[in-house]
Amino acid sequence: MATYQTKHMNDFSKKELEELGEKGQLVDVRESSEYDEGHIQHAYNFPLSTMENKYPENDKTYYIHCKSGVRSQKASHFLADKGFDIINLDGGYTAFAEKHLSLADEKKELNIQANRNVVNYSGMQCPGPIVSLNAEVQKMDAGKQIEVKVTDFGFHSDVRSWAAQTGHSIVDLEKNHEYIKAIIQKEDQVNKEMEITETADNTTIVLFSGELDKALAALIIANGARAAGREVTIFFTFWGLNALKLNNKAKVKKRGMEKLFDLFLPRTPVNMPISKMNMFGLGNRMMRFIMKRKNVDSLPALIEKAMEQDIKLIACTMSMDVMGIKKEELRSEVEFAGVGTYIGETEKAKHNLFI
Repeated sequence: MATYQTKHMNDFSKKELEELGEKGQLVDVRESSEYDEGHIQHAYNFPLSTMENKYPENDKTYYIHCKSGVRSQKASHFLADKGFDIINLDGGYTAFAEKHLSLADEKKELNIQANRNVVNYSGMQCPGPIVSLNAEVQKMDAGKQIEVKVTDFGFHSDVRSWAAQTGHSIVDLEKNHEYIKAIIQKEDQVNKEMEITETADNTTIVLFSGELDKALAALIIANGARAAGREVTIFFTFWGLNALKLNNKAKVKKRGMEKLFDLFLPRTPVNMPISKMNMFGLGNRMMRFIMKRKNVDSLPALIEKAMEQDIKLIACTMSMDVMGIKKEELRSEVEFAGVGTYIGETEKAKHNLFI
């Protein structure tokens, strides 16, 4: 009888995953173009889109992964129904890359220098840490290293994106519940003209508005762009963060200004006002009533579709801190980052929208 389990990608070491690949048990169900951009060594590529006609045939336990876990879950159920023993790896290649890879230089192994410069940006919010780090690196000689400590948890993503854009190398990157520590080495090729990749397959959207109709427009465009084959990133900042709140508001203790903000912000995406004719919430109800009659997807439904399509949803950590919004209040699938990550996404995009 077939078995089905779910485990997180980071429950396995890099060596264990590569060994599973060598045994023919590690299956990557992303599209071949995604696989070619980066994959776990020895992993087999069986795209979900082709799985009805092509899937493993050996009598083994298969470990299935995709980018984040949405497609792998579908593939896992499909293969389990076919009689295979399946373990779905939640978190996917994104979790693997975050733990094991440096975006700036995946192949180079660098030693940590004992005489490196050390700076502490604890308490500084985005974009402060990236701006300050960049200024310090510009003063350094090529080949020298700097260690930076940051308490803004979005820095973990920002520094990787910054390194990829500038050509500097991440020697070490540590993340815990209190701070993020990175060691960066300045590379001598950064003065050359950086090549910007612009493709029709990339779209970025900044959702600044906290109004329901504008959030709907952003998610409709995003889902349409993804369906057309584009990679899509939505950066939620300030009032736009309300669209990412859980439908059942999490209980989080707040004090002072955080509590005051909480009184005036919508508790869930459903409660977001509309930009015209809101009429103390009556307009919102009218809008949702008409949408339901016309069979238009609600905002939570559009966000669910976005996650199913692996659209990247990024919450601005600086805005979260200013507005007193906690991680626990937002969807678990959301990534947390700052302006450095967003700028990195725009480098790869042809369409950039601000809503």
